[in-house]
Amino acid sequence: MSNLAIRFDSVSKKYRLRHGWYLSIIDEIARLANRTAGRSSDADYFWALKDVSFEIDHGDTVGLIGSNGAGKSTALKILSRVTVPTSGSFQTNGRVGALIEVGAGFHPDLSGRENVYLNGAIMGMRKREIDAKFDQIVAFSEVEKFIDTPLKFYSSGMMVRLGFAVAAHIEPDILLVDEVLAVGDTAFQAKCLNKIAELKQQNKTIVLVSHTMPSILQHSSRVLWIDKGTVRAFGDPESTVEQYLKHVHQQGASGTAEPAAATESPIRIAGISLLDATGHVRDSLAYGEEAMVEIAYELAQPVDDPVFSVTFHDIRGVPLGGLTSRLDGLALEAGARQGTVRLVLAPVLFTRGTYGITAAIYDKPIQRYYDMRAHAVSFMVDGPSVATREVSGHFVFPHRWEVVVPERAA
Repeated sequence: MSNLAIRFDSVSKKYRLRHGWYLSIIDEIARLANRTAGRSSDADYFWALKDVSFEIDHGDTVGLIGSNGAGKSTALKILSRVTVPTSGSFQTNGRVGALIEVGAGFHPDLSGRENVYLNGAIMGMRKREIDAKFDQIVAFSEVEKFIDTPLKFYSSGMMVRLGFAVAAHIEPDILLVDEVLAVGDTAFQAKCLNKIAELKQQNKTIVLVSHTMPSILQHSSRVLWIDKGTVRAFGDPESTVEQYLKHVHQQGASGTAEPAAATESPIRIAGISLLDATGHVRDSLAYGEEAMVEIAYELAQPVDDPVFSVTFHDIRGVPLGGLTSRLDGLALEAGARQGTVRLVLAPVLFTRGTYGITAAIYDKPIQRYYDMRAHAVSFMVDGPSVATREVSGHFVFPHRWEVVVPERAA
């Protein structure tokens, strides 16, 4: 028996761009005439996937990564047969369970109970099979009180819980999970991850889409990176994620941060730099070593006690935490028309990955922003990797482990 679970063979998917009613009648007539004549403009179409080929073996857990609009969700929709490829072919060997959209496979006017049977039938379950697992599904989803309530009254989190419960209990050979798990609360996410771990132990094939790189590294045996509809890399999780993060870092470094305050502000940010311990400008830092964030400023008129802030964020722009100069009681030199303030990281405690910095200046009394530069600096950190599972999250907290030896009775 073949060990192949999934195969994509030169798969492409083309979507027609839907133009709104803002087109003129002349434009619409010309478009219809072109369609009648068998002609169409390339501008009328969007290629979500272009000649994509890959193979996934049974028992693999594959992390699917890429920026928004890269084609990840389209690939999952093809695998789950929600849509079909424009060209190329694909195959799946085994029963497929999919949770690719909030509410996918559900009908809003049917109750939760009826939707369990509907969704289970869509995924290939027989009624007697659903009957046997119904109580397990409902208990896992934690929506017992609302199981006979129409789904249109469910929150997005409740729909995700019910959808994942059905997908995970059909005993799939292949489980497809999109980013929708992020909708659930922390406790339910932990339950889902435990279920995924259980399926991995049973040698099931899992394709997991996520923008959270620590999650991808912790749960994947291989990583597939799709960029603008094409495969950029497929292989070892750490090296593939590293390539992806470098790409994102280069994309971010090519942009410029625009000020978010009026030009007549009495104080403005003139520049932001990231330096290593020797004072050299860097775009890559080393874990455990000292680094500095410098904010150069210019004053158009005197400002009483301005507050400087630095916020760190992850690759998706989610804030991870920050500091203000007010915490340490920093005061600017009186009468200076320009200057530089420096935040010293002693030492860098980030785990391996790509991060960004947002810098701002605001007034102390009402915290009104004078100037803000969102995502002004992007940098990478060479540090402990979450792939080793020795650390998790974005920081290595200052710590030490100790063994407590109980005192012996006299």
